[in-house]
Amino acid sequence: MDTTTADVDAGHFFLGPVVDPKSGDPVADERIIYEAADLTTHGVIVGMTGSGKTGLGMCLLEEALLQGIPTLVIDPKGDMGNLLLTFPDLTPSDFRPWINEGEAKRDGVSPDELAASTAKFWEDGLAGSGIGKDRIARLRAETDMTIYTPGSNSGVALNIIGDLRAPTDTNDAEALREEIDSLVQGLLGLVGVESDPLSGREHVLLANLIDHSWSAGKDLDLARLLAQIQQPPMRKLGVIEIDTFFPPSDRTALAMKLNGLLASPSFTAWGEGIPLDIASMLETPQGKPRAAIISIAHLSDEERQFVVSLVLSKLVTWMRSQPGSPDLRALVYMD
Repeated sequence: MDTTTADVDAGHFFLGPVVDPKSGDPVADERIIYEAADLTTHGVIVGMTGSGKTGLGMCLLEEALLQGIPTLVIDPKGDMGNLLLTFPDLTPSDFRPWINEGEAKRDGVSPDELAASTAKFWEDGLAGSGIGKDRIARLRAETDMTIYTPGSNSGVALNIIGDLRAPTDTNDAEALREEIDSLVQGLLGLVGVESDPLSGREHVLLANLIDHSWSAGKDLDLARLLAQIQQPPMRKLGVIEIDTFFPPSDRTALAMKLNGLLASPSFTAWGEGIPLDIASMLETPQGKPRAAIISIAHLSDEERQFVVSLVLSKLVTWMRSQPGSPDLRALVYMD
């Protein structure tokens, strides 16, 4: 099949050829084309284990990047880093570092021989779907792919809470409240505190402290937030004195829990790395679209929930600051 088969019009994704269900072979000149505009709200891929959901998701992401659409990928299982395993030359040496030597031994071949057969398998399979080396080369040349690892330095470190920066646009009160609520719920979850957003005094206090600083355009960090828990900058919450609503001794107990988090050596990485800034994660300074993969497979369930909540709230804040458009501006994917 000609390598230009996969060329599609702007705003469309090529998801592969139509396959004959009986023979399993591609049907000549029949392709599956998906309109990018259909993903401006939500989409879901449903299927049983091993049915190819992740593979289809990767196809969508690669197609978006080829169309100049940046992607933000939340990766709970650690699979999506495979997006970086795109080799324009498809040579055995490209595949050799990723060959399972145990598998080669079971097959009765050397690792180099298995690398060669794997490269041939991928080259033939891609060509059979109308994807040539030139298209792979264009994907790598025109996009930037980065794996971020919050709470770890194994990839690009992502500063999740080391710098609780005030949003640049604080005029959208609803978006600001949602971002604050997500941040507070995540912080309290990390120290095992359950507090209702409407009535829980821990949530109400932290939300008011962050809102007080952000509404004034002031950045926070966790250390300053702990100090404000003990010495709040306001006298009342609602119409009740803070010391009545949340006595000083109880506030100190909350501050001690959060301080334990701050003092933990394993928590240091959470405050290191690049800031969690959606705009810069989606595009390079030169305007090149990015595949920003946020890998959270190494985190606990509570830490994953915290990262996902914070990233999505930051995303909503960024999204609401953008001008309206009928086109797909970015693709967010969670596997």
